[in-house]
Amino acid sequence: MENIASDFNLVYQVDSGVHVSKFDQLLEHSGLQKQVLANLLGLDPRTIDNYRKQGRNFPSLAGELLLKITQLFSVGEEVFGSVEAFRDWLAAPSEVFERSPIKFLHTSTGVVLIQKALLRIAYGYAV
Repeated sequence: MENIASDFNLVYQVDSGVHVSKFDQLLEHSGLQKQVLANLLGLDPRTIDNYRKQGRNFPSLAGELLLKITQLFSVGEEVFGSVEAFRDWLAAPSEVFERSPIKFLHTSTGVVLIQKALLRIAYGYAV
């Protein structure tokens, strides 16, 4: 599901600048509310609107997290069969995570933990 080439590609994308259009694409694909997605990135929705108006890219860390969450939603859709089912899983309380998995998406380490859980699910292990 994930490999070293995609990690290099992610770094190159961040170095080139992550445009606000990537936020809009994930917003549409994920079905998350704008406030929720902005909060995951540690940003206020108004800041993102200002980036859009000014044609600015995201700061590196927020851009990287945005791209990682985008990848995660693609994997989650593949594992669960739909974005809606993956979003429902993210929102449901989990004994493994001791809270809803979505609360882990505000850090890249949290995204990795969710990715590992998705791999376990994909290979038939209970999570």
